[in-house]
Amino acid sequence: MLSQKDQVKNALPDLGAVGGLEGVSGDVNTADGHLDCPSPQECKGKWYGHDKFALSGDTYYVNFEITTYTSRQDAKDGLKVEVGDNPTLSKPTFGNESQAYTKEGGGLTGEYITMRVGTVVATTFVEGGESEPMLTQGATMFAQRIAQVQAGKKVTATLPQY
Repeated sequence: MLSQKDQVKNALPDLGAVGGLEGVSGDVNTADGHLDCPSPQECKGKWYGHDKFALSGDTYYVNFEITTYTSRQDAKDGLKVEVGDNPTLSKPTFGNESQAYTKEGGGLTGEYITMRVGTVVATTFVEGGESEPMLTQGATMFAQRIAQVQAGKKVTATLPQY
């Protein structure tokens, strides 16, 4: 279980993990008040973090989002809420369970992979350009990083180096 802010920061990719991409934004905060967590009393998520990296120019990005929970069941429920009823895509399974899907927002349609890794729900998505291979490579790395932090190991997972 990722119960501390620094664990969430370690699970999120850093510049060294994404080999040459430019960092755009990132942060870790408590989950209450964010998205589907309107108040601490209603929110089952504990921490929420995100990182955004530029793939090319000012409009092509890869994003990583993470929400931690205190139980696997809460994380399973969080996965269902995150995926919603968006149209599904055929992709491999990441983490313990995952769903790939398309989602519209801000007038754009993007491809997303949301996964559960233990008590964590994590999403990788690409906006502003072709999603592959970054979508599946990013999800693979993110799942590995989360699992490494949960196991108390040094985080070593990175994107493939070409």
